[in-house]
Amino acid sequence: MRELIQNSINGLAVYFQSNHMVVLVPGLLLYFLAAKERRRPREGRLLQFTAVMLVLVVFPVSGGCLMLYQTRFYSYPWIWSLVPVTLCIAWGGTELLWELTEQRRRDGKAGRRLAAGICVLLALLLLLGNLGRIRTVGEEEEARRSRARQVANNLQELSQMQETLLWGPRAVLEAVRGQTGEIRLLYGRNMWEPEAAAYAYDTYTEEAQRLFDWMEALESGDGTGSGLERTDAYALQTAAGCGARMWVFPAEASERIAMACDWLQEENDLHPELLGEVAGYTIWYCE
Repeated sequence: MRELIQNSINGLAVYFQSNHMVVLVPGLLLYFLAAKERRRPREGRLLQFTAVMLVLVVFPVSGGCLMLYQTRFYSYPWIWSLVPVTLCIAWGGTELLWELTEQRRRDGKAGRRLAAGICVLLALLLLLGNLGRIRTVGEEEEARRSRARQVANNLQELSQMQETLLWGPRAVLEAVRGQTGEIRLLYGRNMWEPEAAAYAYDTYTEEAQRLFDWMEALESGDGTGSGLERTDAYALQTAAGCGARMWVFPAEASERIAMACDWLQEENDLHPELLGEVAGYTIWYCE
C-alpha cells in the first residue's frame, strides 16, 4: 500500500506536467464556488461530483486506494478517468464565457464580446494543451523487431507449427502474437509483464518460469563453461515435456544448442531437427 501511495504522489506531478489543461478543472470549481449566482440542480450535482472525485484522485491515500481497486495493470493516470474533466471543462468554459461576456445584456455589442471571449478561450486552450508525445524507436530496437517479424512470418508457413506450442525469445513471441493468433505460445506477455495478468488468477508453472529465465539468459549471451550442454539439454527436455516442440533460438547460440540436442538425443527419445535460420534466429522442431 505504501508503494501505491508513493506512486500516487509521484504520478500526480507527472500527470499535471503532461496534462496542463487539467488545471482548468479546479479553476472552474473555485470560480463557481465563489460566484453568488445559484446553479440549476443538475449543474450543482455535476460540480459536487467533480469536486469529490478531484479530491479523491489528488489526495495520496485515496489515490492509492483507487489504484489498488483498478489493479496494477493500470498506472496512476488511469484513475483520472473517474473525474469528468472533459465534461467539466466543456460545460464550465461555455458557462463562464456566457457570463463574462454578459450575453444577457442586449446592447448590440453582445456578439462582439462573445467573439472576443471565444478568441481568448481558444488561446487559453492552445497554451495549456499539447501536441502529444512522439514516441521514437531506436535503430537497434527497430532492427530487432524487424528480425523478429521475419521469424514470425516464417513460422506461419510451417505445417509443424499447428501441432505444437512455440517457445522462443521474448521478441519473437511478441512479434508472433502481434501478427497472428493461430500460433499457440508456451507463455505470453503476462510472463514478463505481471500487470497484464491483473485480472487473472492463473499463474505459470515453475517449469515455465525457468524456461523463460533460461531463454532470456541465452539471448543475452550469459552462461559459459564445460558441462553446459546438460543444462541446456534439460531446458529443451522440459520445454518438450510442457508441449512445446517448436523452438527458436538466437543464431549466436547455435553451437550450444547443437551440443545440447546431441546430448538430448543420446539420453532421451527425442529427435530435434534444425529447420533453418532466419534473420539471426535458428528454428528447431523436436519429434
